[in-house]
Amino acid sequence: MKKAIFLLSILSSVCFYSQNFGAINEILEKIENKHKKMTDASDYVINNKKFVLIEEFPDHSERHILEFGADDKITLIELIDDKASGQTYSNIFSGDFIRKKNAISIRANYLEGKQIVTPIVYSLYLMNANNMWYLKDINNSKRWIENNRLIKKK
Repeated sequence: MKKAIFLLSILSSVCFYSQNFGAINEILEKIENKHKKMTDASDYVINNKKFVLIEEFPDHSERHILEFGADDKITLIELIDDKASGQTYSNIFSGDFIRKKNAISIRANYLEGKQIVTPIVYSLYLMNANNMWYLKDINNSKRWIENNRLIKKK
């Protein structure tokens, strides 16, 4: 009797797990189909392009401008607007980048010409949606929009 109950419980658990696996497999298939639309950006030239990230906080706002130069060099301009005083502070970082297809690694290790101890590092992924190129930060999913796609509000 114990063997029959044990065998019945194993068979029922196998059926339950196979149904669960099928549902998970369908979800994974949908995700894969969705991501097949992502294009290879190997032919997209990133040199001499600017990307902008804007962040709003309760006491200040930050604008980050990332410019890719020739010879794998970057310039990162950080503008901080203090809402209480109305003043703007800026930091200008420079460094280099490495690109492999859509993945871009950025290291900004100079602050206004002087080397800093801890460099600013970004791991970005080049993406395209509706002919709009942007960089997505792999670590926190923030988006850097290409500068020529931004429209000024009047």
